[in-house]
Amino acid sequence: MALKYKVLIIISTLLLTASITSSIINFRLDVKSAQDQLINVSLPLSVDNIYTEIQQRMIEPLIVSSLMGHDTFLKDWLLSGEKDIKQIEKYLLAIQNKYNVFTTFLVSDFTKNYYHSSGLIDVINEKNKDDAWFFNFKNSAKDYEINLDYNQNLGSSLIMFINYGVMDYAKQFIGVTGIGIELLDIEKMLHSFKQKYKYDVYFVNKKGEIILFSKYLNKRGNITSIKGLNLFEDKILSDKAYLIEYKDEHDNEYFLNTKYIDKLDLHLLVEINKKEYMEEIKSKFYTNLAFSILVTLIIVFIIIYVINIYQKQLENIAGEDTLTSLANRRKFNEDFEKVIKNSHKKTNKVLLFLIDIDDFKYVNDTYGHLIGDQVLKRVALVLKASLRKNDKIARWGGEEFAILLEDTSLENGLHIAEKLSAAIKTDVQIQEMIEKPLTLSMGVGALKSSDSQDGLIQKVDKALYRAKEQGKDSIVTA
Repeated sequence: MALKYKVLIIISTLLLTASITSSIINFRLDVKSAQDQLINVSLPLSVDNIYTEIQQRMIEPLIVSSLMGHDTFLKDWLLSGEKDIKQIEKYLLAIQNKYNVFTTFLVSDFTKNYYHSSGLIDVINEKNKDDAWFFNFKNSAKDYEINLDYNQNLGSSLIMFINYGVMDYAKQFIGVTGIGIELLDIEKMLHSFKQKYKYDVYFVNKKGEIILFSKYLNKRGNITSIKGLNLFEDKILSDKAYLIEYKDEHDNEYFLNTKYIDKLDLHLLVEINKKEYMEEIKSKFYTNLAFSILVTLIIVFIIIYVINIYQKQLENIAGEDTLTSLANRRKFNEDFEKVIKNSHKKTNKVLLFLIDIDDFKYVNDTYGHLIGDQVLKRVALVLKASLRKNDKIARWGGEEFAILLEDTSLENGLHIAEKLSAAIKTDVQIQEMIEKPLTLSMGVGALKSSDSQDGLIQKVDKALYRAKEQGKDSIVTA
């Protein structure tokens, strides 16, 4: 394998390894940083944000119920004998519209009448199990309670009723008032937390029952029967806030924050699936990794491109004569070797010219080396212009030139040699530089089946020597 390709493979491997390693290290650091951020900042802060939003959506109705329970108008209306039903209808409708709740109600302990903004809709009965909530609440001595229930008089939706006791001025129980909120709205709110924060939010009562949740939550029932959560029952049902990490039955890992909401007497649970949370970071990692590899490959291609350019330049420099811009002797020998291999040594089809400028020492001594160099450049230009495109020409050394012709007979080669000699002798620019015609001596030889490359060069060099001995400005065949 060429050294260039070995170097490129090493460089590419190092760059790709560095890029991938860097991406993996950054990913691991991002994971650790993200988890620390989640546990110490994001999750607690989100719990506070969610709690604030829940206060606005759920605790506000509790306050409204409290205001209704302490309203002197409502007390006086009950104590005066519930005479004008239109008055209580108007009152309940005003509360319902003002606070934009699903329903408002009042149940009298005197008459057991169930009043709604649309009027009297029911009379409760202790023997009716659907009315047991009223009597249970009356006997509980609580200020308020939250119930989830269906009310056939209010449609088929599951309603969260916030019941508030009404006391007379002697602190005696005289009825229950409050509001109802459609759980569909609560579910939408809880689902919005999932979309907004990627958190599952649900509520657990003192018994551990999950009573409020989004329909997309994958947990139902009591936390005592849910693997993972059951291990932390004491903490979850505690009045203190806890951060819990647990695994479910499918080995999904969760971070869970708990918070007790005193006014609702419910435990708020906010949890996030670790895998879901990490998906965004993983996606970012794969994107960065792909981008890093792409950039690395682009850099590698640029390096290959630059190396090829410089290699070609170096090859050109190594194989080019700097003065005449012709091939040098080393490059000519390489080309000569290729020509011989391709020619299959066809007799008289490959010709070699060795050319020497006559009396060039006189030119240098008389006109100086600068003019001598200009003459050499001009001779090279004229010779090259007189040859075919695929013919090879090189500066052999000093004032000597070598020409290699393919698919040319010796007879045609001699005509070409005479043409070259005449072109130099009659060149106007050369005559202007040295004030006289310049002549060439040439040795010409055809490649024979018995010839080697060095053998042909030696024969043609001897022919050139004879041409010089014969008085110069002559062409001698080997």
